[in-house]
Amino acid sequence: MPKSKPTQVIVHRIELQEKERKMLAAYTTGKTISNVALPIAAGGAVYVGYKIGHAMFGWTEDLFDTVKKNMAKAKEMRDEKLTSDSFENPFNNSGYADDGTPTNWLGLPGWGIWPGWI
Repeated sequence: MPKSKPTQVIVHRIELQEKERKMLAAYTTGKTISNVALPIAAGGAVYVGYKIGHAMFGWTEDLFDTVKKNMAKAKEMRDEKLTSDSFENPFNNSGYADDGTPTNWLGLPGWGIWPGWI
């Protein structure tokens, strides 16, 4: 049997007093601080553990030294003049087929993402 439509709407409101608002503000502030501080502390602990493991046992390559070396290499390469030999070509294709038509990065006809069309 279908329900009949409501004839009235009743609204329930919950209001906080001044003291309750202050308590809620203190709670939300504390929760916000803990939500920010815990990930920062966890990240710091992971970093310290990583550095201890690297220094004492040589478990891993030092990621930060690798980044420094890569940045130095990038600075050197920025000053170089770019030629077609400057870029790595993992597919060993020249960008052109034997008949002279352009190919995409897969070596297929066409010059875009969808071979032969775009």
